[in-house]
Amino acid sequence: MMKYLLVLAALLPLAAGARGEAPMQKVTIVAKKDSEWHSYRHAYSAAAFFEKFTRTRPLIQAHMQIRPNRKDLPMDGMRIELEGETSSADIAVDRIGRATVPMLKQAYVEDAVLRLNRLKGNYHFSGRYSIREREDGVYRVADLRAACDQLLSAQRESGYRLRLIGKKCAGVSFIYALADAGKEIRFTDGTQRVTVLAAVDGQPFENDTMGLFKVARFRFADWPAEGTVTTSARPIAIGTVYD
Repeated sequence: MMKYLLVLAALLPLAAGARGEAPMQKVTIVAKKDSEWHSYRHAYSAAAFFEKFTRTRPLIQAHMQIRPNRKDLPMDGMRIELEGETSSADIAVDRIGRATVPMLKQAYVEDAVLRLNRLKGNYHFSGRYSIREREDGVYRVADLRAACDQLLSAQRESGYRLRLIGKKCAGVSFIYALADAGKEIRFTDGTQRVTVLAAVDGQPFENDTMGLFKVARFRFADWPAEGTVTTSARPIAIGTVYD
């Protein structure tokens, strides 16, 4: 009987074709066991650890970040689902993979899972410091310098000291999506003269797995110490430039 059923199932697409009907489309469903995941307890502990370094540095922030393992992997539509025995939550992911970990003690006790809507092996969970974006889009040069120094010191104190030996703050980078090419970043000096900063296609961070973005780098040595940088639209992120 079983053999007969298997043969019949194999013949069904052929019979449909003979009748002029379109064969049934094969649908592949990715099971949750095949998705990329991370321990919520580890993410919770990491968020608590990095909060110690941002608490006294008000110009910077720390996030969990989802990073692709290759630059051809898409970030659009990325979503994180927290799943525990009795706890659940949807966690927003921004266009550069950053997410804020909710501090839920019940989920910690249950060692809930953070699950991506992506197959495992293509993305990984990491962390990311960045400069806080301002709602009004106006950044004093002095504050950008201070933010860069705060971020560099936070990185050193939280475990990256060896990698940053000899590094010093040289500037900041304003990061936009490629589709945001029309967004302007302007510098206004003490005499109210306005200069538009050039944004070029480039890598937003230290490697090329994130793909290309529009990046405008503001190097402190190239501009007067007094003045402001104004963005016409909120950037995706603001990073640092080290020399």
